[in-house]
Amino acid sequence: MNLRTLATWELRAIVKALSIIPFLNTDEDNERLEQAQIVLYERRRKNTQSINMEVKWLDQFTLLYALD
Repeated sequence: MNLRTLATWELRAIVKALSIIPFLNTDEDNERLEQAQIVLYERRRKNTQSINMEVKWLDQFTLLYALD
């Protein structure tokens, strides 16, 4: 299963379901859990970077026009 094509809410549901009672998970389940956590981490990191770039741009814009 390609987890990168799933929606974020679906990945969160997978992580939640597989984290409830981890000793019942098979090796495949543990691998799926790890992959879902990695994909969620990458998405959070990607979204945070774009927000940081916007904040930097706004700070420069504000400084530029604050001097007028």
